[in-house]
Amino acid sequence: MKKFFIPVVLLLLCVVSVSAQKQIEASTLNLIGKPFELTPNPYHRVDTLVYKGFNRTENRQVRCPAGMAVLFKTNTRNIHITTKWGYVYSSNSTMPISYKGYDLYIKNADGQWQYAASGSSKAYKSERIETFALIENMDGTMHECMMYMPMYSEVISCKIGIDDDAVIESLKSDFRHKIVVYGSSFTQGVSTERSGMSYPMQFMRNTGFQIASLATSGRCLMQPYMTDILVEIKADAFIFDTFSNPDAELIKERLMPFIDRLIAAHPATPLIFQRTIYRERRTFDTVLDAKERAKAATVEELFAKILVDPKYKDVYLITPNASDAHETSVDGTHPNSYGYTLWAKSIEASVIEILNKYGIK
Repeated sequence: MKKFFIPVVLLLLCVVSVSAQKQIEASTLNLIGKPFELTPNPYHRVDTLVYKGFNRTENRQVRCPAGMAVLFKTNTRNIHITTKWGYVYSSNSTMPISYKGYDLYIKNADGQWQYAASGSSKAYKSERIETFALIENMDGTMHECMMYMPMYSEVISCKIGIDDDAVIESLKSDFRHKIVVYGSSFTQGVSTERSGMSYPMQFMRNTGFQIASLATSGRCLMQPYMTDILVEIKADAFIFDTFSNPDAELIKERLMPFIDRLIAAHPATPLIFQRTIYRERRTFDTVLDAKERAKAATVEELFAKILVDPKYKDVYLITPNASDAHETSVDGTHPNSYGYTLWAKSIEASVIEILNKYGIK
């Protein structure tokens, strides 16, 4: 009887500990990093009932809250997260804490966002509700918090649980302007260890510019229906990682119509394109290397004309770098979090210089 009694008591204590918390839906606080301000599900990046043309993969991707973060302040000592899942992703090269977890930053005494905690539930199936402790045993003083949403799984509901005697309030964002980044799995953050470690999120913390991510892993192909979305998004600037997924022929076919539509929709708005990064496995894969060389040559050929044409005076081409002695790759294609750190830092000076021309500071 004793052997049965002790585990039951421990279980009851755990239940009491969680139930002693009050919960608030994360979206009722300050949810930043959304391409569109209003969607029926606040954690969706795109309203798939309005915008059509997606295949099944794309439909799932734009319903994932990649790049979104919740800003709040609280004096709780403990934070628990309760998630109701929609589509749940799985990956061999990306940490679960990144694709179905939460990443917490807290402002330190110097006013900088400092990593505090991260974690995920055990959910591997949709329509499951699970709770886990994100951080425990804080000092009980008021802290300013930024919690990144899961990088690659759909959230139906996210409730932030705080101590029953604590308060939680929406925190005003001090990130400036709105820059939309459209890109591939690189931009989404595949192979990161935490959801706040994609290069757009690191760039955002480093510079103070607000980033909204419209990344679609493997499906950033400048499709006309994706261009429809970019045409209607309101932004101060755009950054593109559009040459990582399509082959040379597709780039040649779609780039100019893509740029022309964006210029017409967003006149005098900087359109900053990035060359694709070096995929490490191409070094000894001759077929892949030939494809990558063809893509790069096509981009250079097209931009040699674009960059001297006054019609395209707001179009730019910059070069990112995510490699350090060829040791930052996870799977031969995607960099690890340190590789994305290198990427964010490698484009920082160029992007800031361009934005400053437009009074975006």
